[in-house]
Amino acid sequence: MKRATWLSPIIVVPKKNWKIRVCVDYRKLNAAMVTDGFPLPFTDSVLDTVVGHECYNFLDGFSGYNQIRMHPDDQEKTTFVTELGIFMAEVMMFGLKTTLTTFQRIITEIFDEYIPAFMQVCLDEFAVYGQRLEHLTQ
Repeated sequence: MKRATWLSPIIVVPKKNWKIRVCVDYRKLNAAMVTDGFPLPFTDSVLDTVVGHECYNFLDGFSGYNQIRMHPDDQEKTTFVTELGIFMAEVMMFGLKTTLTTFQRIITEIFDEYIPAFMQVCLDEFAVYGQRLEHLTQ
């Protein structure tokens, strides 16, 4: 059996509603990662773009980064242990240093022709806007 080079602990975090959240503590991995310089937009900038439009809609791409597959060479670095066994992430996980910037870069590339004509993207929040209702239904 291959020995894990990277191994992150599991931590239990209490939530405000008295429930618990089980998280993987990627602080040591994140410290070793190279920072991605892709700029993240400011929420205020997105809202300023939408202001003045008659119609707009905000869409939540809830945990969309879970749709991004990890490179096979990097999966080993996300290793964590539970009572059920040893696991590695196959998709981007929340808590990794580059998850949000990677997601923002991919979404910006996908919707490049629509930004800023009638769409803005801020992490996993999508704002679609237009001057008239027909702009949103075409």
